[in-house]
Amino acid sequence: MIRFEELQMKIMDASKNYLEVFDMSTLIEQYTLNKESRLSMTLPDLRAPYPFLATVTFSYDAQQTSYSLIEEDEEDNDSFSEMVEIDINISLPFLEGYNNISELFEEISNSYPEVDAILVKKEFFRKDGINGEEYEILYSHILDSEEIKDEQTYEDIFFELSNILRTIYEKTKFYIEMSWYTENEDDRF
Repeated sequence: MIRFEELQMKIMDASKNYLEVFDMSTLIEQYTLNKESRLSMTLPDLRAPYPFLATVTFSYDAQQTSYSLIEEDEEDNDSFSEMVEIDINISLPFLEGYNNISELFEEISNSYPEVDAILVKKEFFRKDGINGEEYEILYSHILDSEEIKDEQTYEDIFFELSNILRTIYEKTKFYIEMSWYTENEDDRF
């Protein structure tokens, strides 16, 4: 099994070929020592604040971490599964006047049937009476021991993700410009 940090760098290197990674974090659970890597990314041609982004996560539990530190010839492959699940969460933009989220999701589902994505709707209620909704598209890739080592697997995952993000951007571009960016925006800080 490859080390946690090595997998993290493989994912980072492949994602940089197609997307702009603007945040990377590693979380270590204090008691179990489980590790989670989280990378936030968007299309390279978007500027901050990013109207939508993808968050890619994977985790190793303590057993996976310890097995990744053992040399290959010492491993007992029968007692341990080397599979890793890479979760992808695409946060859709909050857009005024855009009510075609289900159509957009259907188009993505039809264009990328192997992804087996789900659409999540989050409603929020504030005490000032302004309510809203947020949408996310979630899917995952489960990699076996051979796929974990294959560089092309990561290239394929991020090429596909960049195409999905590009589809979202093309369908919502007008609304993003109206809702997120204005002519009088001051870029000086």
